[in-house]
Amino acid sequence: MKFKREVTHVIFFDIEYYVPKEYRNRPGLKANPYLDGSFVIGGVFQRYFPIEDKLEEKEEFWIWDMEGRDTMEQEKNLLEKIYLYFRESWTRWELLGGGPRLTEPMVAGFGITRLDVPVLFIKSLVHRIAEPERLYDTYFKLRHFDLSVASAPLIPENKDRKVLSPVSQNWAVKNLFGDGERKPSGTTVWELYDEEEYQSIMERTRGEVELARRVYQELRKIRNGLPGRP
Repeated sequence: MKFKREVTHVIFFDIEYYVPKEYRNRPGLKANPYLDGSFVIGGVFQRYFPIEDKLEEKEEFWIWDMEGRDTMEQEKNLLEKIYLYFRESWTRWELLGGGPRLTEPMVAGFGITRLDVPVLFIKSLVHRIAEPERLYDTYFKLRHFDLSVASAPLIPENKDRKVLSPVSQNWAVKNLFGDGERKPSGTTVWELYDEEEYQSIMERTRGEVELARRVYQELRKIRNGLPGRP
């Protein structure tokens, strides 16, 4: 792996996904991009250049800001904007990178390998945002740094010490920062959307991205043998 100033970067991001009421009592992961009536609500994205310790401004894309005759058309326009955001990262890598071993753009967040990245890929595939091979390259050639996995070896297991598994965001934050306050489940977003509490959704998602950045930096401190907790 090779890194380069002003090119190597991490995208902290979090998307929100709507699940219709009839599917909300399903066991396990509720979100499924092939279920009728489900759609991407939107998300918050922020590029971070770790070599320079430089953050870009957050960018947000929300379905209620999109034009369209219905939710499907609005979702398509939303996914096009998100796709172009990621393509911009690839363009930087391709034009400014140089050298075949330069590490690809990275993405970081909690549960992104289980939900966020697959949902963006599949929904973009359904809406034909780009050719399938182009979509695959855009979303799956990114370097995925899932914080629920990266945090696991550093967090004590409170159920079965024989099992090593991804940890929840709440459990990671509690142990990394000593913060015992539990954040509400992401499923609350569905009710907020039903009630048209859009501002609350935006604020919650911004907080998720900020928290991902803090956890990433805390894990880097631990990796480098530096004192933890700011």
